[in-house]
Amino acid sequence: MKRTYIDSGVLIEAVRGTNAVALKARRIITDTNREFASSIFVKLEVIPKATYYKNAAEVAFYERFFNSVVHWAHPDDRDSTRTGDRRGIRS
Repeated sequence: MKRTYIDSGVLIEAVRGTNAVALKARRIITDTNREFASSIFVKLEVIPKATYYKNAAEVAFYERFFNSVVHWAHPDDRDSTRTGDRRGIRS
């Protein structure tokens, strides 16, 4: 099983797009050999706008995807800072 992190651009393209990129995004999202990872930040990038514009089909698409997410990234600034310190990347 492949673990795949899907960002907002892939979701938006999958639901709104009509070109080859959109088709590829939809194939990835419907691939039964993948388990998905995401974060609350991705959710906040896509759902509020679709909700505001009353695009029920788009909201439903996003909700179905987020309900299928198995791994959720949990933001923790302290952990990010410690990781940056260990790897020598800090502003």
